[in-house]
Order: sequence, then C-alpha cells, then structure tokens
Amino acid sequence: MRPIVFLCTLLLTIGLHRCAAPTPPPSERPAVWIDTDLGGDPDDIQSLFRLLHYSDLLEIKGIVATPCVDLKGHPWDTLPRVPLIREWIQRVDLDHLRAQGYPELMAESELLSRVYLGSERPGTPDPSHSSDGSARLIAEVQRHSPEAPLWVLVWGSLTTVAQALHDAPEIAPRLRIYSIGSTNTQHDSLARDYVYRFMIRQYPALWWIENGILPKWSHETFRGVYQGGEQSGEWGNEAFISQHIRGHGSTHAGLFAERCGDAFPTANWPKGRLKEGDSPSILYLLSPPLGGVGDLDDPTQPSWGGRFRRADSARFPNYFVDLDLPPDSCQATISRWRVAYLSDWKARWDRYGEGN
Repeated sequence: MRPIVFLCTLLLTIGLHRCAAPTPPPSERPAVWIDTDLGGDPDDIQSLFRLLHYSDLLEIKGIVATPCVDLKGHPWDTLPRVPLIREWIQRVDLDHLRAQGYPELMAESELLSRVYLGSERPGTPDPSHSSDGSARLIAEVQRHSPEAPLWVLVWGSLTTVAQALHDAPEIAPRLRIYSIGSTNTQHDSLARDYVYRFMIRQYPALWWIENGILPKWSHETFRGVYQGGEQSGEWGNEAFISQHIRGHGSTHAGLFAERCGDAFPTANWPKGRLKEGDSPSILYLLSPPLGGVGDLDDPTQPSWGGRFRRADSARFPNYFVDLDLPPDSCQATISRWRVAYLSDWKARWDRYGEGN
C-alpha cells in the first residue's frame, strides 16, 4: 500500500505544480509593443522567434519597423522591413502550435495585422516625421493606464518612441520602456537624447530601463544573454541551435521549403551562433512567472532580464541603467540564469512535434 500512497501523493504534487502557474487570460498578460530594426538582422529575428513562442504569456499589441543609419555596416536595412517581419511571423507558424494543443498562443492573422512602419528618418522628432507606427503607438498607449501600462521594448533606435512622446507627451505615464542601447543608441543618438531631455523637461517620472548605456562596451548588460554563464554541452551558442532548433518547426503546410528551425538564422557576430541580444527585454517580463525571480516594478531586483540601478533617484525615480560595475559583472546578472531561460525555450521548440 505504501508505494501506491506514495505514487498518488507524487501525482497530486505534480498536478498541483502544473496548476500553480496557469496561462493568464489576455487581459492579465503584460501588453507589449516592439520597436525593431529587423531588416534581415539575424539578431532581431532570433529575438522575434522567442517573442512569438511566448505569446501565451505576453500580449503583443504591435511590432514596428524602426530605422538604422548605419547602412554601410547594416546593408540589410535597405530591405523592405514590414514585409520581412511578416514573413518571419509566418515562418514561426503559431497556428501550427495552436493546433498542436497550445491555443493560448496568439493567432498568426492577429499578429500580421499588428506590424507597422515606424519613423523612416532617424533624428530629433519633428511634426513632419510622424508615421503610422508612431500614431499606432500613441493610440495603443492611450488604452492603458499607469497601473496597467504598455511595455515598449525597443530593439533598435528610439526614433519612433521619441516621435510618439513628441506628438502626445500625455502618454508618458501609461508606458514603460525597456531599450537595448549600445550600438542601437549610436544609430540614432538624437532620438535617444530627445527621450532623455523629455524626462528632464516634461516628465521626470518616465519609466525607462536603458540597458547598455554609452560609452559602448562600458557595461553592456544585455550581452549576458549570450556571453558568460553555462556554455558547456547543449547550452553553448552553437550547440543549442544544432541540438534544439535545427530539425524543429514546420514548413507552414508547405508555404516554405524548410522548417522554421532550419531557417532560423545565426548571428553575424559572433558569427554562426545564438545571440538574440534583444531578448533581455522579453526575459525581464518572463522572469517572474517562469523563473520565480524578479519584480516588474523593481528593476533593481535579480531577473532573467538583468539587474539595474537608478541613475539619479533624486531627479528620475524610474530611470534605470546598468549597474556601476565592469561589463562581465553586469552581464552576469543575466548569464547566471542561462540554463533556466534556455531550458524553457528548448521545451517550447519541442512543442512543434513532427511539424508539417
């Protein structure tokens, strides 16, 4: 009898564990808005895969194509970016996953309808620089509140966000920004400086995590998503792709010649590897429900998405930047969780089953 009692107890415990963190209804999921310079850039495409795979936990309200001025270093940004974003959404094939037993994921048609073109010209906001993306962002933020804000995750320049704040400064209390800086800031430093001046002159309580403050290479917290941590065996940046991504996915019922896991691009630098340098913004939101660490209201706490400090608490109570530590120490605030956030994504890739 004792083995039976033990087995029943174990099954009950497993059942309770599985029920402990149910998929929240759309109204309770963090609402996110993505600004990305994805234009053939493998880094952003990798992060887009992760974003879509977690659309059961994040309500994606919009994806906006943002500009890049470094066309010599980023020639792919001459590509038509909105169609390309939509193509990669189709490649992920969320409807296949929904049919596999994961209906909580967002529908492909819904996501395709939420891709917009943002500001095409980098620089200081101007009335003539308004775009469909900035107008859509304003309209979406106005549906939110300080208690239930729109999370604006910036994977490129801050151009479109700056334009939205310029055109409708009253939206500031209703949004939270998590931007990946470093090279992205260099691509449009004028837009970034506008957001900072906006905080000084109009709304000092602006909520903003700036991950990767200049000068470049001084902190670079976001790079911890691919540098440092457990890199042996399946957790290496090349091994993870070969073992857990290649051969996975679907062809979208023949729409594409290869499965999405085989089309998954590797980074330009470090060449041939998993990088997803923009994913810390996603991981910050996923850390509390999946990792049991982090507080969305307090970036100074440990989190999959990094740990930060207030740059000037007296002037800007909600402006957070990299810790005042060397780069490897800043990056370790993400890389320490590497096995956890890769293990969870590994399980999500396995959801495709045999594909189609």
